[in-house]
Amino acid sequence: MNFIKTENTETINTLRAQLYLSLTAPIDAMWEQLYISSSQHYLIENDISNLGYCCINETGYLTQIFLNKDHLSLMDKVVKELIATKLVNSASLSSNEPKAFNACLLHSKSVKANTFCFEHPNKKVEVDTNLNIELVATVDIPSVKEFLKEQVGMDDTFGYTENLVARKEIFMIKESNIIIATSECRMSDSQPEIADLGIIVNRDFQGKGLATQIMKTQVNRVLEAGREPICSTTLDNIASRKVIEKSGFYCSNIIFDITLQDY
Repeated sequence: MNFIKTENTETINTLRAQLYLSLTAPIDAMWEQLYISSSQHYLIENDISNLGYCCINETGYLTQIFLNKDHLSLMDKVVKELIATKLVNSASLSSNEPKAFNACLLHSKSVKANTFCFEHPNKKVEVDTNLNIELVATVDIPSVKEFLKEQVGMDDTFGYTENLVARKEIFMIKESNIIIATSECRMSDSQPEIADLGIIVNRDFQGKGLATQIMKTQVNRVLEAGREPICSTTLDNIASRKVIEKSGFYCSNIIFDITLQDY
């Protein structure tokens, strides 16, 4: 069995499209765009055919793996081979990929929840307050970047905000030139029926129910656009989880960090 580094996006995208059709729940957009996309991609081959592909980050975490339907019975063997060849030492996988997830569980030393991923019943929700949520314009980019760095420690030097502004997928609430909150509404390219929501509220304005009202407003925006809203939060962010659940979401899958055995 061979694991071959590749930058062949056409082949990977074809295989990934097959993976997405098999998922039991949508894939989290941030996980997809920040963690999986930045991982090294490998084609998985034997002597006669391509079996699938996998993604491994710089610290040896398996972040995605797919075998085509004719080779699914080899999933356990492939995972064990990845460990034995020292290509991976851990995995960060979602329970929405049960075949890969279960194979890694079979070879696990420890398992810990990392991120909760949520879906919505796709019914409009009642918003108590009419909020002045406006699209972030190009002129606002420096102040939004400063806000992100101050509030969540995100040093956006890689064009993240510029991309969202160009796509008209980031919003904000301002009062007297102070950013009260930002909200992302990312329309997925790989999952055209999905939009991924995210909210950051200024620490000085938290605890007033603002995040819940923003989330509900964005849920309705997504539904009006003919898409289905999803969102996620990390294990330790209890406040975020409460906002998400108050907005009608339910947890549909969990991303786990899995420490793998040594072979």
